[in-house]
Amino acid sequence: MNLLIIEDEQDFIARLKSVFAPEGSPNQLFTPEEVSLVSVPLESGVSFEEQFLDKLRDIHASKAIDMVLLDTDLSRFKGSPISQTLCRQALQEIGVPVCRYKKTYTQTASNRLKDLKRIAREGASAVWVPPHQVKGENLGALVHWLNAVNDGFRYIRERLQQDAALLESAHGPAAVLARILGKPKMRADLLGYTSQNLFFFAAPLSEDSEGDEGLPSALVQSTRLGYWLFNYVLTFPGPILPLPAAAALLNLTVESMALPEVRALIEDAKYQGPFAGVQPFYLRDKLNQRLDACNGDITSAEPLKGIGVEALKSDPVGTHAYYCVLGDEPITAAEAANPSPDWIPPGADMTRIAQDHLDSLDPMLSK
Repeated sequence: MNLLIIEDEQDFIARLKSVFAPEGSPNQLFTPEEVSLVSVPLESGVSFEEQFLDKLRDIHASKAIDMVLLDTDLSRFKGSPISQTLCRQALQEIGVPVCRYKKTYTQTASNRLKDLKRIAREGASAVWVPPHQVKGENLGALVHWLNAVNDGFRYIRERLQQDAALLESAHGPAAVLARILGKPKMRADLLGYTSQNLFFFAAPLSEDSEGDEGLPSALVQSTRLGYWLFNYVLTFPGPILPLPAAAALLNLTVESMALPEVRALIEDAKYQGPFAGVQPFYLRDKLNQRLDACNGDITSAEPLKGIGVEALKSDPVGTHAYYCVLGDEPITAAEAANPSPDWIPPGADMTRIAQDHLDSLDPMLSK
């Protein structure tokens, strides 16, 4: 992978480069100084934004940049008008995937809430690096995460390039993504996430970012679809479930989900599409098939008998559990607040907020 990092702290760049692109690695890490990004010359009669966009286009083409890692705070670029907002907007125009991060960040319920609201404002221009990935001296986990995210965007781009009909404007995002995933029946589920389609797919395009007949290029469209899938469909579980949401559906504790016997029983339900390497995800329809085979109680499956599997709630049949998007954990129906905030998409029918989080964060939720 060819990664451009836009960061103003040399120590962080050096630490990342040592694990991302060690000697002999096929990876390349380009810094702002190496590509002369900070010293964009100012020409009279042309706005800095236009010149900066042209410079990024040149860097993208000449260095074959796959993805950009963008620091939120670029205040140490003294004497330069470059900001993370300017970078995001320019890279959105080009169609290059952006991973945004903040080094001075602590993962709390209140910060998680701010993140979710930020998705509503900026989710069409970047994905957020999990805070713990940029903490500490060892950035090996960050490298693994970046590769998994890059693989996801490349997966979508290659599918669009292989099937040119997917770029036609007659296809809606739900239909296109369902075909990319090889799950045409998922289109109905993905339609529940289309309330934000305008936000993700109607950004202004210049002629340079369009293909034939004025349609978005495969690069631009694949990045838009990637943001929609990552920031919306996977963040707010519905048809595709992260492990805690899968635990809720199966009425199991997260600890029980870690048991090898449980993992083996639901292995065929694992999601294998874009961003599958970021963390384990499961297909809800496949898990439901497994539940149907057990009359709604997975603990009754023969491989799980006598191994200490713990249920999330005492009555698994005919009741519901959910995924708390703030706590990243399964919760029972009794623990879930009702109704859900309007920024949770209708298609995310496994997603709720725990009542105790709602009680402690109520003033923030109303802002």
